[in-house]
Amino acid sequence: MRGTIRPVRVAVAAVLFSGAVLFIVGCGDRGPKLVKVQGKLYLNDQPVAGSDSIKGYIVFHADREKGNTTQEIAQGSVGADGTFTLQTRDKEGAPLGWYKVTVDLADTKADDPYYYKAKVDDKYRDYNKSGLVFEVVESPEPGRYDIKLPARGK
Repeated sequence: MRGTIRPVRVAVAAVLFSGAVLFIVGCGDRGPKLVKVQGKLYLNDQPVAGSDSIKGYIVFHADREKGNTTQEIAQGSVGADGTFTLQTRDKEGAPLGWYKVTVDLADTKADDPYYYKAKVDDKYRDYNKSGLVFEVVESPEPGRYDIKLPARGK
């Protein structure tokens, strides 16, 4: 009798494991629809020139007050010409809806990981204080996601 129970347990375990794998794999491509979000970061009306010594990051946080209930955070780094393209997880784009936006832009040094000199006011790193809000839409007009900020202290 003991010999007949063991194969049944193995079979049941195999079926449960297979079901779990199929569920995880099947859910892997699901999630909110993403649309391309690309903009340019300006500082004192000039495009930011991202480089090894100037690092910038843009983060879109869902604005629940305006009905955006996504759990996703969309973010992108500022390129050499000031352009950023948002990604959600490892995919290009962001879910539709309203967002509060944060910007982190600083002088850095490759040889000193602790060197950080902010180029924009601290309020821009707090989505409740930045004052930056955008609605991600399907067909944005050119420049819709451009961000224009004053330099720190101005």
